[in-house]
Parts: sequence; C-alpha cells; structure tokens
Amino acid sequence: MIQPRSRSYGLLTLAAALLLPLGLAPAAAAGERTPLSVKLETKGFEQIARRKGVTVYKHRYDSNIRLGADATIDAPVKDVLRAVLDYRGQVGKIARLSESRVLQRGKGWLKVYQRLNLPVISDRDFNLKVRWGQTGDTTWVDYRAVERGGAPPRGGVVRVSHHEGSWQLQPIKGGLATRVRFQVSIDMSGWLPKWLARSGSGKEVPEVFVALRGMIMRSDYRSARCNSTKC
Repeated sequence: MIQPRSRSYGLLTLAAALLLPLGLAPAAAAGERTPLSVKLETKGFEQIARRKGVTVYKHRYDSNIRLGADATIDAPVKDVLRAVLDYRGQVGKIARLSESRVLQRGKGWLKVYQRLNLPVISDRDFNLKVRWGQTGDTTWVDYRAVERGGAPPRGGVVRVSHHEGSWQLQPIKGGLATRVRFQVSIDMSGWLPKWLARSGSGKEVPEVFVALRGMIMRSDYRSARCNSTKC
C-alpha cells in the first residue's frame, strides 16, 4: 500500500463547490467507486463535457449533484496520490477553498475540516473521514462527510451533511502516467434548490484536474522522482 509522507494531507474534494460559479473505527466504503474497467455510461451516467483532457459525466437520475470524471495525468501514481492527499497545499490552488485542516490522522485515514467561500449563497463547510488503500494495481481514496468528532458548526456557515466521493489511480505507460477516475455526490444544503445546483454541474470539474496537475509539477513534488536527472 502506498503511504504518503508525514505532513499535512488532504483530498481534492471541491469539484462540487466549483459547480456553483469538488469513534474512528474503520468506516464503511465511502463514496461510489465504479471500477475503472467499467464504463460510467453503464451505471446511469451520461457524458456532459470534455475539456482539457478530462471527460465529465453526470448521473441521469440522481436528485443530488452526482458526477464522474476520467482523465490521464502524466505522473506516477505516488505523485498523484500525494497531491490528492495534500490538503494544506490545496488552499490557494482550488477555487473557493478558504480553509482546510487535518484534525486527526491514523494509518490509512484522516479526518479533515474544509470550508468553502461561495458566491451569492452562504459559505459551506464539512468534516470528512478520508481513507486510502490499494486493490490490485489500483490505488483508491474514499471520503465521506461525518457529523461526529470534527470541527463544530459555525454561525453563518451552512454545514453540508451529504458529501462523499472517491478517486481511483491506475498506473499506465509503464508507471510514468496515471489513469484517474473521480466520482462525487453532494447535497449543498441550505436554500439552494437542487435543480439549480444540478443545472450547472460539471462545468468546472476540469479545473480541479488542472489544479492537481499544477500541484504535481511544483519543484518539491518533482524532486521526489527526478533524482539527479533533468526534468
């Protein structure tokens, strides 16, 4: 199993937020995780966009925001995983993310608090239980919003209770690149009508992948795999 380095980690879970302008016993499987070998179209999704090398899907029938995305990132799995779990590094990289803190950590899990600064409507926040591991050649990350054991609710901020998703990372091109699948389901809560949230869903998902790629290309990420060779 791949283990990230000892630093503040996190997960790019803010695609759903971008759509508006992503006891500590082992948890059950969090978000939907359709195997990479299975086409999302066979699970009720339809393609709604393809931009910047990212194919975005929306579920045809779910009343919540429920999305999927497939892409390739030209970096090894370990580097992609490191960026996906780098919560502190996401602040300033992911639009609308105003706060991101790791509250607790254990072997293969984190508990994280995040706050989203949104236009027009009130800020949203949530506590996430994040887990990661490996099945076969696929490294996975699952997360789910939890009510207990996290940061308490704040005045003027709407607490999101339904927010779950997953990342799947599979090595390709001899391990030099990664096939990525991202899935998320979220109810933004508050007064925002679900039909309005769904109407704009998926338009900004490619920007999440752009941010992820940008984080991976930072010098401190590259140094781990470049050694003494020129990158």
